[in-house]
Amino acid sequence: MIKDLLTERAQDRYGTFVGAMDFVEELLVPLEKLINKMSEKPGKPGGWRVATPDELKGMLSTARNDLSALRDKAKEYEAELKAKEWGA
Repeated sequence: MIKDLLTERAQDRYGTFVGAMDFVEELLVPLEKLINKMSEKPGKPGGWRVATPDELKGMLSTARNDLSALRDKAKEYEAELKAKEWGA
């Protein structure tokens, strides 16, 4: 009985984990649109910019690749993650 409760809790946590990855992926779409609207125009004298649009596109690509790798690992260990209790 306790094992069933722990398994159910683990399945819920896995579902939450996958949902969080989906949520992050959805947030990357408007971020990409914002980056695409940016210009390379130099700023005002004394002004600054953290990163160029090309640098931000590279960072976005890295984030997508990392998220994809995390999703692949989660899928690889899905049965194990759903079957046992996660650390708090």
